[in-house]
Amino acid sequence: MLTWMQHHKKYLVVTIWISVIAFVGAGFVGWGSYDFNTDRSNSVAKVGDEKISYDEFNLKYSQLFNYYAQLNNGNYTQEQAQKDGLDMQAIDQLIQEKLLLSYAKTLGLEVSEEEIAYDLAHQKVFHNASGVFDKNLYYNILSRNNYTPKTYEKVIHDELLLNKINTILNLQLNQDELDMFAASFLMQDKLKIQVIQLNEKDIPINEDELKQTWEKNKELYKTQKSYELATYFLKPENINIDEKELQAYYEENKNNYKDFSGKILNFEQSKNQVLKDLKLSKLKLKANESYVALRKGELKFDKNITISDADIYYPLATIEKSKDNDFIKPFRINDGYMIAKIIKINPIQTKTFEQAKEEVSKLYLKEKAKKILEEKAKSALENFKGIDIGIFSRDSMKNSKVGNMLNDTEFSEFLMHVFDTNKVKSYVILDQKAIVYEITEQILENKDKEQIYKFIIEQSAKQTKQALLKEELLKKLIEIYPIQRYYKGNTN
Repeated sequence: MLTWMQHHKKYLVVTIWISVIAFVGAGFVGWGSYDFNTDRSNSVAKVGDEKISYDEFNLKYSQLFNYYAQLNNGNYTQEQAQKDGLDMQAIDQLIQEKLLLSYAKTLGLEVSEEEIAYDLAHQKVFHNASGVFDKNLYYNILSRNNYTPKTYEKVIHDELLLNKINTILNLQLNQDELDMFAASFLMQDKLKIQVIQLNEKDIPINEDELKQTWEKNKELYKTQKSYELATYFLKPENINIDEKELQAYYEENKNNYKDFSGKILNFEQSKNQVLKDLKLSKLKLKANESYVALRKGELKFDKNITISDADIYYPLATIEKSKDNDFIKPFRINDGYMIAKIIKINPIQTKTFEQAKEEVSKLYLKEKAKKILEEKAKSALENFKGIDIGIFSRDSMKNSKVGNMLNDTEFSEFLMHVFDTNKVKSYVILDQKAIVYEITEQILENKDKEQIYKFIIEQSAKQTKQALLKEELLKKLIEIYPIQRYYKGNTN
């Protein structure tokens, strides 16, 4: 592939913005890689003649993990992913993609090397500081994430082929479909509601039930893998540097000192950073000497520490591959250099009840609150006596009748549920509230509003039609292409 790109450089000049494959970034963030038991098979599933490799599975899992992590502001853990069945979501999505890929090949659709190269050349994650595709950067990033170019380019190939299928399924809307969707979108509901509140602090904790909750979910509560290290730290102190030496270092490395526009800074402008870099350069030589002395036993380590996989400032990739008593070569940290020796590696273990009690209590209270709220909501639904809060559309803000019963976020979530279901009378469970509601009347909004939301309505209608077509197509494809699942879910 890169050979082809080198022969066709003039066609690969970056001149326009191109959307990057959705999972490119996700694959290189490093939050969500999955630890598979590869003894099961050389692939996780097979759809027709299309195999799903462990690399593809791990990449899809990483994509989903990072997506949920971003939705939760980074507060998404492997334990939560396991509870959500993220591994099975990943394989389900891949099976759907393989069904569509098999169908695309049956239709005779193809992706050329030129298309793959063009897409690859526009992925900014592989661009150097000049904004140009960098072959060495490409290889390095893939290597750090345990992907081969062949594997990654297969991912691009499949994504481009899926895009072609999606284009085929992106049928134009007729006016009747658009009018029907607009009517649904612009519908207003006259609502009565009753809000039931519950404070988790008022829920008594039954110790036996709490233990049962832990027993059912204990595989979600794991200790972090940790590493006990003996360390030796060197600071760039007592390193004397004269002006002449500093000037010479600047002249040799001046291309490293630039402003935001890319202009090289002069010596005076970059002097402080040059001094810092030169001291660290000299310190590295001293660190290498100390590393040899430590290995020979001529020096002693000065501090023992314990780190986990969350301590990203340490060379985790190297440490993870090491074993007890291995030495870790000097690495930069806290404006100095550290040398380490592995004392002990503590593997991931299931937490005891006492260790997990605080976390389990949160799950217990959440489940208990939901159960109590559902019971109260069902009871209130049978003898409903709600308050008339007025007429609302799906984009309405809360009014004075709603008042303090619901905050803005809760009200928006409530309305979304009302307009996304076909129940005239039901309830919505939020964190510590249940909203019982009844739609007493439906009204079609002023048609003038249709112009305001014309683009949103058209796009939503197209996406809905495409999704329905894809759903029906997948039902047929399942009958045509046999599916074999080798991976049955996490059993570790």
